[in-house]
Amino acid sequence: MSQTSAIPLSGTLPRPLLRGRTFSRSESVLAWSVAVIAAVLLTAAVLFLTNGGRWFVVETPSMGEAAPVGTLVLDMPVQASSLRVGDIVSYSVAANPDVVYTHRIVEIDPDGGIRARGDVNGAVDPWTLTQDDLVGAPVLLVPHLGWLFKAAPVLLVGTLLIWGLTSAFTDQVTRSSLRIAGGSLTVSYAAFLFKPFVNVTTISNATSPGSVEATVVSSGIFPVRVDAVGGNSVHLVDGEVGRLTITELSRHGHYQLLSNIDLDPTGWAVLVAGCLVPLLLCLAIGRVEAVHAS
Repeated sequence: MSQTSAIPLSGTLPRPLLRGRTFSRSESVLAWSVAVIAAVLLTAAVLFLTNGGRWFVVETPSMGEAAPVGTLVLDMPVQASSLRVGDIVSYSVAANPDVVYTHRIVEIDPDGGIRARGDVNGAVDPWTLTQDDLVGAPVLLVPHLGWLFKAAPVLLVGTLLIWGLTSAFTDQVTRSSLRIAGGSLTVSYAAFLFKPFVNVTTISNATSPGSVEATVVSSGIFPVRVDAVGGNSVHLVDGEVGRLTITELSRHGHYQLLSNIDLDPTGWAVLVAGCLVPLLLCLAIGRVEAVHAS
């Protein structure tokens, strides 16, 4: 005996018992955009590396404003004979093979030996460089982008973790809002870990009876105001050097420096707007969903 199923008179077929979650249009666009960007970057990276290119992230303030801390350095191989005084070069020496220095050439002797120095360093580097020491010469110096490369592992792991944990939520508003909040927390943690925005480094101290002259350099993305307790203050941008004279010292000869973000009104407005982006995105998602529901 055969069995038949009745079809409702309304013409509506019964829904299947199991159905996978369909992706929204915005999720599909985002996924394809990320895939295309990743493919372009991967292709460019392969071409760069196969032609002998190397990349580094500046970790010390020795090059000042020319290549501040967090600058991405893209090097290509270079011949020593083509270099001139004033060129920037990357090199590594046998005395410290695990470190790559990126400094400016200040002297080339008659035999072709190269002497280099960081722009804010007081002394010339103690080595005479030859072709064997050269890693390359920068074809591109991109300020701040190196911070993103340093934070990339944290951002990638955090994004994958948040994406996986929130996939169980079928409500689009809840899922998207949690992902925005999780992404904001991931970025905040990376900023706390690497401190890219505000940082001041003291590079030298000169003492005299009753005072100290401190030379400092800003190594953060934001402009800062550095105040010396019992001394003057300076405004510095990323990589800029300033000098502070402190006349009020502790009984042990110590002094105190305070640094704060120093933006103009437009800069503060942009910063506040950037901090509000996650909230605005959550509100926009809820509003769009409410319109669809109505």
